[in-house]
Amino acid sequence: MLKIISRFVVISTFALISAPSFADFNLDGQLKLTFPSGDKKEMPFPLSYSQKDGKHTFVVGPHSFNVAGQPKSYSFAMLLKTNNYAWLQEFSDNQFKSFSLTLGEHKLALSKRILNEPVKGDYILSINDTDYFFQNRMAQINFIFNDEGIEEIEVDGMTVSLGLNKLKNPCHEFEEDSEERTECELDK
Repeated sequence: MLKIISRFVVISTFALISAPSFADFNLDGQLKLTFPSGDKKEMPFPLSYSQKDGKHTFVVGPHSFNVAGQPKSYSFAMLLKTNNYAWLQEFSDNQFKSFSLTLGEHKLALSKRILNEPVKGDYILSINDTDYFFQNRMAQINFIFNDEGIEEIEVDGMTVSLGLNKLKNPCHEFEEDSEERTECELDK
């Protein structure tokens, strides 16, 4: 009897170790774009991985991909155009002035801000309370995944702000044409 139990334990352990584990994740997302013309666009922007009947699907916003398994990472390549507007393939066919993206508990935003010391394109990329400035015209936002979704977000091609380069005008912290910005400028 002990022999049968020990064989069962060994076989069960082997099955747990060798069976691939796939944890589905689904992060609801919301994307807001502002274009150079002033036009705005809002759309759902989910980020998910699912596995069903041997079919693995990875979704980034409106794009769906068949994949071999749960991806370890995914990257956005963000381009600062020569006219100082940005473009990101997953977001739009057109260049844009700013964006804000919420993916589950993560918040990303790209906005133009006039700082005391000029930065490329006057852009600040904020990810979960950390600000970045363009070093070059190309930046990469890397999402590292675990079984629950996003484990970490890394940025290449940008410099982390040390908090020393402040806004020239504190009202520029608020979106253009927002009530907060109007109130701020009236209080000056």
